[in-house]
Amino acid sequence: MVATVLKIRFRVLGNTLVRSPMQLVGFILGLLGALWMLLLVGVGLFFVGTLDFDVARAAVTAAGAVLTLGWVIGPVFAAGIDTTLDPAKLAPFPMTTRQMMVAITAGGLTGVPGIATTLGALATFLVWAREPVAAIAAVVCVPLGVLICVVASRAVAALAGGLGSGRRTREIVGLVGFLALIFASPLLIGVMNALRAATDQGVQLQSIVDALSWTPIGAAWAVPGDLATGAWLTGALRLLIAVATLALLWFLWWRSLSASVVAPPSRSAARSRSGSLAWFGVMPSTPVGATWARSLTSWTRDMRYLRQLLILPVMPILMLVYSGGQTSGPLFALSGLLVGFFAGVLAYTDVSYDGTAFATVLQTGITGRDDRLGRMLGAATVSVPLVLIIDVATVAIAGRWDLLPAVLGASLALTLVGLGVSAVSSALFVVPTPAPGDSPFKRVPGSTFSMFLAFLLCWGLAAVVSLPAVVPAIISTVTGSATAGWLALGIGPALGIAVFVIGILVGGRTFDASAPRLLAQLRTFQGA
Repeated sequence: MVATVLKIRFRVLGNTLVRSPMQLVGFILGLLGALWMLLLVGVGLFFVGTLDFDVARAAVTAAGAVLTLGWVIGPVFAAGIDTTLDPAKLAPFPMTTRQMMVAITAGGLTGVPGIATTLGALATFLVWAREPVAAIAAVVCVPLGVLICVVASRAVAALAGGLGSGRRTREIVGLVGFLALIFASPLLIGVMNALRAATDQGVQLQSIVDALSWTPIGAAWAVPGDLATGAWLTGALRLLIAVATLALLWFLWWRSLSASVVAPPSRSAARSRSGSLAWFGVMPSTPVGATWARSLTSWTRDMRYLRQLLILPVMPILMLVYSGGQTSGPLFALSGLLVGFFAGVLAYTDVSYDGTAFATVLQTGITGRDDRLGRMLGAATVSVPLVLIIDVATVAIAGRWDLLPAVLGASLALTLVGLGVSAVSSALFVVPTPAPGDSPFKRVPGSTFSMFLAFLLCWGLAAVVSLPAVVPAIISTVTGSATAGWLALGIGPALGIAVFVIGILVGGRTFDASAPRLLAQLRTFQGA
């Protein structure tokens, strides 16, 4: 059964790559990147193997711990776990939960990340080869460490996605996980600073690695070195920790799958909303008004949209961390520009979130101009006020009221220009996106490279077009020129509105010409 599932998995992958040249290019680039990383790892381990054995042992343990941690948090940074072998898709097949877990684990091991991890882990034999006892122990511990990586990523993703719960619970849990992802980088900086401070205070790096080797993420990688140095009891205890870690992760994953796939799904009682039309009762009864209301409903209720909006208020916090906690500096005061930059391009592929429901939009006979205007007004209704609030708040906290005109002008230009670009881009192409209620760990096969290129194109275009307003704002910040700041405030809104209008017109014509093609692509993604 497992072999059959793996054959289906590779058949799906092959069909996907043949059908989409862009996804094939992304797959090839990912494969080349993995080969390059393997080359670096192999060369690094070769030279580590020539160092003192204690140093080599510490290096392998630390690298293994980082690798395991990367498998846990990396799927979110890399846009999620490949869901070709998604439990929901495997549920109709005559498989036990254990068979399903074995198949998914095998799928993880035979993917590009899994193969690269396995080969990289096997390269540690370049370090252990000079100690026969360590090499023999590695025969057991290296596969154990790789299995912990794969199973940990699946178990944590399942728990973070709230499997087995109602959709709202899954979305809330996923939202918490997404927030943890956003703050992962500042936390990592804090940990590195703490390690540096501990080293400066005389704490040896060897002691830190030794403590790490007693944790679930480092235990399996430290055992060969322990046995080679004669620390049999220590090695046995760490091996026990590694085995217990794998068993616990497997059990948690099994419970999650049993609750979500084997047990009947929970149903929430439908709530009556009679007499309330929400945003549809507020907006005009026109094609633009209806689209505006539908867009606002998505931006205020759909967690996929809300997760994007969460990036905006967090951006000044990240800038504060990277600036060393200095609120009085210009870097924190100018964080509103970064907020405006991201706010404008959030709707870069808005049609993708419609999925096959986009067919309903086309059945209404709406024109491209009305659809573009309604969608972008919905995005602007949420993003523009949020950008203005963050602009004023950051300038007030920094105490740099002299920079307010420059910040407002540049951030408004970036937001409105981004919306104008999004009006065209979302009518030009679509990318695979998770369905409503999906975990942020979930990745639709083939989406990573496509989304990266789309983001890169929209970001670059929005940044270049906004330069007439951004440059005076930067000049005002560097030189203290009030004239440059007011110039940015005068140019920014005018430039943004002009690009916004042009985007609606161009995007409308593009929408009219490409809507059937977009629907066909969305149906293809749904079928995949």
